[in-house]
This record gives sequence, structure tokens and C-alpha cells, in this order.
Amino acid sequence: MRQMGLVGRLCTVLALGVASAGLAGVSAAPAGAAGSNSLNVKAGEYTYKLSGSPKAGWTQINFDNVGVEYHVFSLIKLKKGVTTKQLKSAATSQDNAAFEAIADGDGNAGPQTGLLGPGEKTSVITKLAAGHYGALCYVPTPEGDPHFQHGMITTFDVSSGKSSLTPPQDGVVDVTIADDGITLPTSGLPKNGWAKVTNSTSVNRNLILAKYSTPDATYETTSAYFDAFFQGQAQGDPPASLLGGVDGLTSGSSAYLQLAFKSGRYALVSSNQDLDDDPNEFHVDFTIK
Repeated sequence: MRQMGLVGRLCTVLALGVASAGLAGVSAAPAGAAGSNSLNVKAGEYTYKLSGSPKAGWTQINFDNVGVEYHVFSLIKLKKGVTTKQLKSAATSQDNAAFEAIADGDGNAGPQTGLLGPGEKTSVITKLAAGHYGALCYVPTPEGDPHFQHGMITTFDVSSGKSSLTPPQDGVVDVTIADDGITLPTSGLPKNGWAKVTNSTSVNRNLILAKYSTPDATYETTSAYFDAFFQGQAQGDPPASLLGGVDGLTSGSSAYLQLAFKSGRYALVSSNQDLDDDPNEFHVDFTIK
């Protein structure tokens, strides 16, 4: 499943995409967590509607795709005062220098939600630093141009006030991405709860969740389909649904992903986000009964 690094996601018009996955979420403070601090995002064709007043620190990002196409809420840390128009100009320029001129540092916003299928929701608890942010959807339209060119791009601020949210403690399982693959709990993943996803490798990674749609669907057929999808060449129905997830896991970082599984067969996939097309993705299949 192809994916791109931060600069590639921002500067490449024909994005190869992040096939990030996620799980259904809710907008209220999560069970087992204390306090509240949320950023709520509703996505459609081709717009974002944001609500909430996020403060620096632990933040629950609730991403709801009410549209009929795949969408992503891809975050970029920006310099103070950068406008949506400037962000769009940099994103369409395919020029790394244009991106560097508006980015705060390397622009990395840390762990965040990932690609989300139509009608799906996902919630992630992550740390956001105070400052100015941009968000865009680089998923291509059926005609091949990215959604941000049609207005699916915005900016917002995270205030310097301190978040009162703390991560959940009850019902949390560990999912670790290591140099030799993805490690799940020995008891498997629960139908409901939270997964603390940790990247223990030395590179930036994501975690993808896919739910297989047919009995004969495999990681290989799913990967091939979504590679073609981001190149405008996919045909027929996808062999799996991509449901949201954790994108932008920097080396050593963690984020909390809300779990709300239905019965079925799933795959977890992790890619090196510093590569446009990681030839050595990790994946593991599992079943929820």
C-alpha cells in the first residue's frame, strides 16, 4: 500500500497516497481518559468542517467522513500567519522550496489520523504542540486531481493553553511497530477499547488497518488495488475497506487509536513514511469474531 513522506504529501499533485487505516470513534471524551481536549473534523466533497478549540498537549482528533470518496486530514505544522491560499500554492507547486518557506521546521505535526473510507469515523489521541497548522486532502478525484485543489484545505491554530486530557488507562492494549514487524497482544485485539500504537523503529512509520471485503481477499490484492487507486487506475470494487488510523508516527512516538471492530478478517500494515513506495512493508492478518 503506497504512502509518502511529509514533503511528498504536500508537494506532489498526483499523490501516490497514504493508505492509512483507522477505527470507528466518537466525539465525546473517551472512556478511560480524563479531561477533554478535542478537534472534530467532518469531511465531505470537497470540504472540511472543523469544531473544537484544541489546546497544546494531548488532543483527541475525531475524523468523520460523511462523503462518498476517501478523504484524509493530513496535518502540516506551519509558520505563524501562513494563509490557506499560501498553503494551497505550495501544495500545487511541486516545489520543495515552496514548502520549506511556509513550514515550521520540517513541518512534521506528529501522529495523526489517516486515510478514511466513505461513511467511516476514526478517533486518535495524540500530542499537538501549540502553533499554526495546515490540513489538506491529497486523495485524487476520479479525474485525477487532488481534493485540495477543489477546496479541501484549511488552516487552524492550537492554543498555548494546557490540555486537560490524559490518555486512557483502562482497556488499553499495546501495538508495537518494531524493526522485525508488527507485534499484537498475545490475546489479540479486543472488539472495543484503545490501542497504544508505538513506533520503536528508527524511521517514521504509519499503521494501516484494512477490513477484507471478500473471503478470497489478501494483503497482496488489497495493496495492488490501492496502489492502482492512487494512480487513477483502479478497477472494480476494492478487496478491502480502509477505515482510518495512525499516520505520521515519528521514531519513538506513540498515539492512541480507538478500537470499535465488527466481526471479520483484517490486516494491519505499516510502511516507512520516508519512502514514496516502501518495498518492505510489514503486515499481519487477524480475525475478530
